[in-house]
Amino acid sequence: MELFHRLINNLFPSRCILCRQTVHRHAVSGTIVNESAAYEPMVSERVEICSDCFRVLPFNDTCCISCALPLPADTNNVLCGHCISKPPRFDYCYSLFRYENEIIHLVRQLKFGEKISYARSLGELLCCRLQAEIERTNEMPDCLLPVPLHNSRLRQRGYNQSIEIARVLASRLAIPVDYDMVRRQRHTEAQSGLNAKQRHKNISNAFTISGQVKYKHVLIIDDVVTTGATVNELARLLKRNKVERVGVLSVARAPIKN
Repeated sequence: MELFHRLINNLFPSRCILCRQTVHRHAVSGTIVNESAAYEPMVSERVEICSDCFRVLPFNDTCCISCALPLPADTNNVLCGHCISKPPRFDYCYSLFRYENEIIHLVRQLKFGEKISYARSLGELLCCRLQAEIERTNEMPDCLLPVPLHNSRLRQRGYNQSIEIARVLASRLAIPVDYDMVRRQRHTEAQSGLNAKQRHKNISNAFTISGQVKYKHVLIIDDVVTTGATVNELARLLKRNKVERVGVLSVARAPIKN
């Protein structure tokens, strides 16, 4: 099987989703090393990012230990001011990248540019991070919960980017995805363009539980966490329905804007 994949890759080389140059698989495969703390999962051959682009990706190396908010480079293992004053409803949050530069491009293309194939590369990179955290904490989520879209927005877009990312994680780590546990019961204004207070008001009571929740540990999957309003609302709902532990895993975390 490995020989077959090598043959296919040689015959039909992939193009980097950032610079469009040919991806040399041996150059991309290797360890991911963060500046502040090294973790060493293997980057899968399915990641269509060349080695040059990979090296400059904005990994979220220094962040709040609770909500993954990016912090100054000289800060480590601390809570941000927001988590100190008002702890989030979720128990932990892992965000692989800072929401800037190339990551903004990738996420926007995935969500609005119909580049659904980007979910595979982003999902594979997230898989590396999640696998490292599972090994570190010895905690395996019972299920993955992609942030639900309202039916009207799903029809408009044609797919849910969080579901596409979650499918990659489920396939690689054998964690089930629950597509029906939570639904978006009302259409909300797009969160982009709203400030933190408006986001919280906009998303309040937007979700509802469908049936009985059978999980004790749920991991919410999202593309970008900005203020945390959406994932916080989901965590509040899950905790109210007797979920003991709620985590968040996102491609990127944006700095909080007032």
